[in-house]
Amino acid sequence: MGHTASRQRAKISATLETRLVKRVREYQREAGLPSFSAALEELLWRQMTEERAKAYYLSMSDEERAEQGAWARFSTGEFFKVLREE
Repeated sequence: MGHTASRQRAKISATLETRLVKRVREYQREAGLPSFSAALEELLWRQMTEERAKAYYLSMSDEERAEQGAWARFSTGEFFKVLREE
């Protein structure tokens, strides 16, 4: 995700549930990340981003949500038109 390269770091110590540690280590391997800390940081950034997006969409009015839906349908249609032309 790229969040880890340019940020200052603070060393912390935490006690985590064994299952959580196992899952973060699995993610580290799957994502090819260099350390447990990098994997945990990426997962936390992802979670925060998803929460912000969810809050944004939940804060929309019905009218705004309908407009977003219309744009999504339009853009999806245009995307598939381009694919068919190729």
